Amino acid sequence: MSKLKPQVAQVESLSEKNGDSDISSSNIEHVSGLDYDAQRLQEFGYKQEFKREISMIVLAGFGFSTMAVLPNWLVGFGASLVAGGPSSLWWTWITVSPFVMCIGLSMAEVISAYPLAGGIYSWCYMLSNEEWGPFTSWVSGYVNLSGMLATNMTLAWSCADFVFEIANIHSGVEISSQGAHVGLYCGMLIAGALYSYLGLKCSSYLNVFMMYWVLFGTLIVIITIPAMSPTHTSGEWVFTEFINRTGYDNDGMAFLLGLLQAGWCLIGYGAGAQIVEGTKNADKTAPRGIIICVAGSIIQGAALILPVMFSIQDVEELIDSPYPIATFFERATSRPVAIFFMVILLVTQFGALCNNTFAMGQLIWALARDRCIPQANFWYSLDSRKIPVRGLMLQLLICIVAIMPSFGSPVYWQAIMSTAVICVNVSYGLPFVCRLIWKRNTMQKGPFTLGKFSIPLNIISIVWIIFFAVILCLPQTYPVTPETMNWSCVMISAVVIFATVFWFAAGRYTYKGPMQNIDT
Repeated sequence: MSKLKPQVAQVESLSEKNGDSDISSSNIEHVSGLDYDAQRLQEFGYKQEFKREISMIVLAGFGFSTMAVLPNWLVGFGASLVAGGPSSLWWTWITVSPFVMCIGLSMAEVISAYPLAGGIYSWCYMLSNEEWGPFTSWVSGYVNLSGMLATNMTLAWSCADFVFEIANIHSGVEISSQGAHVGLYCGMLIAGALYSYLGLKCSSYLNVFMMYWVLFGTLIVIITIPAMSPTHTSGEWVFTEFINRTGYDNDGMAFLLGLLQAGWCLIGYGAGAQIVEGTKNADKTAPRGIIICVAGSIIQGAALILPVMFSIQDVEELIDSPYPIATFFERATSRPVAIFFMVILLVTQFGALCNNTFAMGQLIWALARDRCIPQANFWYSLDSRKIPVRGLMLQLLICIVAIMPSFGSPVYWQAIMSTAVICVNVSYGLPFVCRLIWKRNTMQKGPFTLGKFSIPLNIISIVWIIFFAVILCLPQTYPVTPETMNWSCVMISAVVIFATVFWFAAGRYTYKGPMQNIDT
């Protein structure tokens, strides 16, 4: 049995002796003589294995650029016009944003209490009891990993899309070869893994650069598009025009299906949990970073949507276009400007791919550290520069193999995107479920706490995640055929079934929860 929870009890006992539930850095450093972060990690049973070189700005930038609202909202806006039209694109953003903020605040409170690289699966163990802790931790780890893998695939695929759209604008040639798309997709994954191999310091440089790139790129887009647009739509059209081409007779159903557009953009803020053990003053820096990146992304999205909607020239052309982003930019501005905008999106999306790849390598390393994946001793490895190279190679291999069914199914890509949103959101909610069941009023508190709002925000987050998961499993068009079926429900079920069967076959005998490595 893991000794991690007794170690946590020691931390809580230290706090209680000082008259509150917060961990005091001065108390911890006084007791051990170690720096605050290293000692805090030691109290959870882990030794410090990464150099603490990430600041709050870098961590916030990591989450912000991983969410990548600028390219990701534009990735699906053309296709989403059929599920509600322009008014739906605006009002779904307004609908989803408050719930995402609730999840972000709740997550910030948990990471402040448990600043561990395992992130979600470590939190599930901490917030459950001895009997159920290993199982909840095990399942949440696989759900979270599956969501991040699906996200990585989506980011790499959209990077390839942007390259083809740039080529289409420049030459007017439409590239429809699936083999070419998969090949470029694999190239993007390899490039992301190679950059991640450069380590935390280079990732920090990337995220400082990406914050400025995204800020100025967004400003350029939202100022230039309406300024150059030949015509502008009316406010009535933007805020009230509703288009339903889904096949469903009920417009409310079309609106709900349109939630995927906002939901896809507003995920990824939990990626910072995977680099928290390389963050300075992690229990204060990490929660602030999550809140900043979530709030910033919500504001960025709202600022982007309106100029785009007011600058649409021909909505029917966008709905029918194989390259709606390129078509929109070219019609609203000019061919050279459209290419420039597509380059902004490509660089931003590639930065998100690098961050997600890096976070996934850290997660695989953390899962291996705690003996949660097969052949854990092999994957629990850092090279001389403290890079989880084997974890990076494993995620690369999985993402390449998992894209191969796209050759046989035209709807496979949409299922991957929906799976990413559902798995990531469900994994975000699992720690809150554990907390409400087992640690409702006894959860350890870190420097950041929600006080009396903690439980209500946890409940709101869970209800929203369940509701949203159901919506995202619905077929996007009607009538439903094998070609239009939303296969994400099958893929998610496969993940949960695999994790559960694997647990009963092997995990319950070998995995007892996050394991200490302080003496190794």
